[in-house]
Amino acid sequence: MTRSEDGMAEQLARFGVTEREAQVLSAVAERLRNREIADRLHVSVRTVESHIAALLRKLGATDRAALVDMGLRLRRADRTGPALPTPLTSLVGREKEMSELMALIDAHRLVTLIGPAGVGKTRLALRLAAVHTDPFPDGARLADLAPVKPELVEDTFARAFGVVSQPGWSLRDVLREMAGGMRGLLVVDNCEHVVGEAAEIVADLLNAGGRLRVLATSREPLGVPGEVSYQVQTLPVPPPRDASQAATAGDYDAVRLFLDRAATASPGFTLTDAIAPAVAALTQRLDGLPLAIELAASRMRSFGPVELVEHLDQRFELLSAGARTALPRQRTLRGAIDWSYQLLDDDERALFDRLGVFPADFDYQAARSVCETGRPGSSTVITLLPRLVDKSLVSATDLGSRRYRLLETIRAYAAERLAASGAEPATRRQHAAHYLALAERAAEQLRTPDQRAWLDRLTAEQPNLRAALTYSVASGDIESAWRSIAALQRFWDITGQRHEAHEWTRRTLAIGDPPATPVSVMGLTAASEILQPLDAQASFDLARQAERLSDGLDDLTRAVAIRAVGMSATWIQSELVLPALNQALPLFGDEHPWERSVTTLCLARSSHELDEALRWGRESVASFRRLGDHMYAANTLFIMAQRAMYAGVGDDEVHRWLAESRELAEASGSEDDQVHATVGFGLLAWLRGDHDHAARLMEGCLPILRRRGDQRCTGRALHMIGERAHEQGQHARAEELLRASIEVIVLAGQSVVLVGALETLAAVLTARNHPQQAAVLLGTAYAARESASAHMRPIQPPDEELRRSLVQVLGAGAFATAYGEGECLSPAQALRFTSSGQRDSSRPALT
Repeated sequence: MTRSEDGMAEQLARFGVTEREAQVLSAVAERLRNREIADRLHVSVRTVESHIAALLRKLGATDRAALVDMGLRLRRADRTGPALPTPLTSLVGREKEMSELMALIDAHRLVTLIGPAGVGKTRLALRLAAVHTDPFPDGARLADLAPVKPELVEDTFARAFGVVSQPGWSLRDVLREMAGGMRGLLVVDNCEHVVGEAAEIVADLLNAGGRLRVLATSREPLGVPGEVSYQVQTLPVPPPRDASQAATAGDYDAVRLFLDRAATASPGFTLTDAIAPAVAALTQRLDGLPLAIELAASRMRSFGPVELVEHLDQRFELLSAGARTALPRQRTLRGAIDWSYQLLDDDERALFDRLGVFPADFDYQAARSVCETGRPGSSTVITLLPRLVDKSLVSATDLGSRRYRLLETIRAYAAERLAASGAEPATRRQHAAHYLALAERAAEQLRTPDQRAWLDRLTAEQPNLRAALTYSVASGDIESAWRSIAALQRFWDITGQRHEAHEWTRRTLAIGDPPATPVSVMGLTAASEILQPLDAQASFDLARQAERLSDGLDDLTRAVAIRAVGMSATWIQSELVLPALNQALPLFGDEHPWERSVTTLCLARSSHELDEALRWGRESVASFRRLGDHMYAANTLFIMAQRAMYAGVGDDEVHRWLAESRELAEASGSEDDQVHATVGFGLLAWLRGDHDHAARLMEGCLPILRRRGDQRCTGRALHMIGERAHEQGQHARAEELLRASIEVIVLAGQSVVLVGALETLAAVLTARNHPQQAAVLLGTAYAARESASAHMRPIQPPDEELRRSLVQVLGAGAFATAYGEGECLSPAQALRFTSSGQRDSSRPALT
């Protein structure tokens, strides 16, 4: 074949050589074997063999060596390099990233996109190269290193520039010469597995003196001087507030990507309000990772969004059907992460596996404590963790302090590897031990001026704390479980997580009977205290159990158990309260000032006489201030104000106590004490006659009280709002509110509220023409009033005018009968009798 090199491309076309056959010829010229050509072009070896046979026939070549020669002459004649591939699907979102990257590539000669597998680095780089053409008159070239071994990296760069080695010139020299005269953009894709070789060549090209710009993609930086690393983030996902409706969820790029790809897999698919929460949850669980979302969308042929979410615990099996034309590592979610994992050395893999034990983000100290292997000759966490960050398997966040996390998909992969490695039992033990120690340290610090910082820290660590407790319970480690409950009691109380505390208590009790040890006693008393506003009877039962187990133990343990009985007996056996508290107080002595202050706070709440209660309260406040426990100081001030108001005192001093309580609560970050202060201001406004303002304050804080599980204050708020509705003649609404108040207060215990709500409900039923039921409720209210401690009874006497009106309507005999029967009913029984379904009955059914 004797043609000029300038006409080689045209000649190939005249010989009927197809574009794919020309690509095979170019690869043959590089002396690639058939398997390597097949991998590069994503075809089978048999297809390559067929193309080579066609080339031999069409070009009249005698053998493969002749094809190599022809291919080399073609490549010398055409130095334009291969065209950038055109994606078959649209790029969704990434407007912000495109804008930022355009500015970066204009200002810097080397920009490297880094990020985890499947985050969309290649797609973003190719899009930028396709649209940002004005600064690059010589165009854009692509060097795809994905299928390349280290020894062929240089050849891949040569193909991108369309050059070959020449006599007397090394290929590297030819590349430098080409780069030195070029005003273009070189995209170097998938560098992570040949990062050293790629970095060396990129540095050479940039040092050649030309105006070449390089845009690289890798799971770790190249490490070339002047390199700017750009972290490609996952796509934004809807937060819970925007997840429930199609209009808001559809504004997020992760959802938009899912919709775009799902419509391809299942034509006609659209986002509706009914499925928006499931689609949002799917993108959240997949961390907004584009590859994972696209693979999930491809499953829409078989599953709906709700089913996809349900199957995500098997995500690696579920997301395993990508496009056949994609690289093998991009066809499945597991394959994408396998690619990164295989690039790690043994020490990096060991650390990565162990990081799978963390259910959420963690700090360096936790990683070192939990994951340090201690094997002779192994690298330490301080060396390995930054390397995993550099390789985009671990993300670093800086929210006041540096923390680390694995995307949920990567974490699930790491957890699988940990289970397979045989190191899981030891790693989980170390994880549980570390977070138990953290919880116990935090419990001490929550009593100090640093309490807000430690409250924030425990909030950040809560997923890890839950995982540690789960391990303790599942492994039957009853001692660690009770230690955790004791350590976390204050945190749960401050943050209003009483239902969770109750569940952990139930699960720990299910392990077996608590032994008679200080650990069990402290855990039981902690559980008793956290349950007081939720379930008074359950709280009392736990305290009595702790008291029995404390017999014969040390003074501190006994004192805490006895105090728990006093604290919890208020609404169950009030006669036990003061004897228990007075017995516990001297046992604490001067060695435990914080415990003594808690006991004096309890005395402020429980002492019969107001002067005595306020004396204990002032002592408690002063002590908590000295210790730096601003939350308990705030709580004590609220208790003092409440005691005064229950006695009918609503002066300026009470207002100052509430104002200081709120100020301390805000400074310490205690939402519980903040809302209690608001409740206090509502009580004060009511006492001063401003019932409208009082009801508005209670309506404002009611959602917070319900969310936090504070049944006692919830009942108080409902009572006041119901009382105001009754005053305004809104009797149906008043009945609903007062019934709700009684229902929650019966469990939590609060005599002042219970008696007041029962009596007001009786007045409401009278107004609604149900006099017999009203008389029953008055009897129940009288019994509740008489059984309460003197200081816990309402200061207002029973409504004698209401009583006289009911006697007049029913007659003295009928009233006395209904009233007497009401005295024998519990508040819950009285509610059931007076409900709408029972109002036609002439007599209550006593049980």
